[in-house]
Amino acid sequence: MLGFWIAVIVSACIFEVATQLQLTSIWAAFGGVASLVCEVCGADITTQIIVFFAVTFAALILTRPLVRKFTKNLPETRLNADMNIGRTGKVTKIVDESSGLFRVSVEGADWSAVTTDRKIPQIGSFVRVERIEGVKLVVSAV
Repeated sequence: MLGFWIAVIVSACIFEVATQLQLTSIWAAFGGVASLVCEVCGADITTQIIVFFAVTFAALILTRPLVRKFTKNLPETRLNADMNIGRTGKVTKIVDESSGLFRVSVEGADWSAVTTDRKIPQIGSFVRVERIEGVKLVVSAV
């Protein structure tokens, strides 16, 4: 099992680096180290597995407040799509009246949209982008 725990540690570290240190798997590396120590000390496989999960979970719980503290002050990453918030668009097509879905052109880009009050505006009318939900703009009448 020595090789297995080394593989767990290395895999968790590689995965962590591959995800650009987004803190997705580093806790499994801590659990792997603890289980590796148990293996070296002669613990049975059941104990090693229990230690792995216990240390991984404990590391996650104990470091969560610290992680929140450091990530809270990071600047928010805005997407290109977010730049459309506050802009005006023109209704180009009604897609589905029952769901209130229509198409809007904003700065030359075509978007699916719904209104904040779920009323469908007329083709050619102008709307203001309030927010983005998934791949749809949520707009209000201008």
